[in-house]
Amino acid sequence: MLTKDEQETIASLLRAGFEMDDIPAILGNIDVETGGTYSHTQKEKDGKGYGLFQFTGSHKKDYFDWLTNSSLIDGKDSQAKFVYDNIWGSKGYGRELGWRDRSKLQTILEEDMTANPHIANPTKRKAKTFSNVYERPRTPHLEKRMLSAEKWEKRLDVKKPPTLAPVGMMSSGPNKRSSRGGRKKPS
Repeated sequence: MLTKDEQETIASLLRAGFEMDDIPAILGNIDVETGGTYSHTQKEKDGKGYGLFQFTGSHKKDYFDWLTNSSLIDGKDSQAKFVYDNIWGSKGYGRELGWRDRSKLQTILEEDMTANPHIANPTKRKAKTFSNVYERPRTPHLEKRMLSAEKWEKRLDVKKPPTLAPVGMMSSGPNKRSSRGGRKKPS
């Protein structure tokens, strides 16, 4: 059973535009960032971090400036939208990540990693990349993030495509990579 904060966080991430197969990796990061509270008002213990993503420094300032400029109020929806727009937006997205970091995040979230047999756990990889590229925590706790992401994947029963036949096995036709249909434009 999900707590109210967990349910609201998942709903906010989906409303912001994240796809269901990205949610476990992001929740794994939010779990570590909030100490498992999933509260958008969570303040960092002995630090200056705030919210689901523990915004600090210029990132925190950019978030609150974006709220003011967008005439929005602070909440799970606005925090999720801010992060989504940072990754997918083309203008007015609140924080300049730089083209390399934006590209890394877009690639890891867009890519059909299940088609690559060399990637053992795509959700853990997404969680690690999100932490390293977006969160950039002082103390990463990467194992905790990846373990939490894996638990969320099971908890949400995110469906995985069937595994591919080992190399050398006969197949019934060409192996077509599924398309995620692209991302919706931020509103």
